[in-house]
Amino acid sequence: MAATTGASRGAVRRRWRAAAVVIASASIAMSATAASGAPVARVAPVAPVDAVDAGAVVLVNPTKPSADITHGGAGTQFSLRLPDGAVCPGDSANDQWRVQSFIIPAGDDPARIDYGAIGPEPVGNGRYALFEVDTTPYVHQLTLRNPEAGHPGVIAVIPSLSFEVVAGEHIPSGNYRIGLACTYFGATRTYWDTDIIITDPPGSKADALKWRLAGLPESVNESDASSGPSLGLGVGVAAGGACALAIAYAGWRRRGRRPITLSKEPS
Repeated sequence: MAATTGASRGAVRRRWRAAAVVIASASIAMSATAASGAPVARVAPVAPVDAVDAGAVVLVNPTKPSADITHGGAGTQFSLRLPDGAVCPGDSANDQWRVQSFIIPAGDDPARIDYGAIGPEPVGNGRYALFEVDTTPYVHQLTLRNPEAGHPGVIAVIPSLSFEVVAGEHIPSGNYRIGLACTYFGATRTYWDTDIIITDPPGSKADALKWRLAGLPESVNESDASSGPSLGLGVGVAAGGACALAIAYAGWRRRGRRPITLSKEPS
């Protein structure tokens, strides 16, 4: 692999691992507060329960949630749309619930995921959080706050996500489950997911990753370039148009400066 690709992948890895340090530091700060004797909300431990498969998520356009996205590449931005009425059993402020994201091999069970500082544990070998476009892992997110404890926690709008980070980790090609989960102290209680297929040839550049919804043929990824104009294409078209206008204008100016010969009036 080219050195530049390795450097880029290393930079991305350092950023998302740095995010893990921030999350872990926040946990340490909370523990220090408790040790200092300051009032801290106490939550009685609950007995283990079976997690609930609450339905499917849909990959959508982040700026137009009604528009589904069925396939793309490492840099394709998407968000996740939950079923109507999807909530966590409680909120974060009063009941300590958190919202997580995951991508795991299709053979793994989302109900049995425990979440650490940067996502499903153990991280790696196809098990990751989903990452925001700024490479921050979407983990331990807070629900909207309720006025009091004991009410369902409303999940905030999911930000723009992409597979650039997991592409940099060279996730193995195969079938995966991706989705969101509500957790109580890291243990899954409710989740929503869908199946995708990832193609990431060994030894390829990070941006070679392609993905599609399970059930779609691999040929759909061949049309990714036609799904919408890229920034480069848009700039190229605009530049080409501007150049053509400049040439036409220059030609017009040259023609306009040619001397005009007036025919003499007949004497």
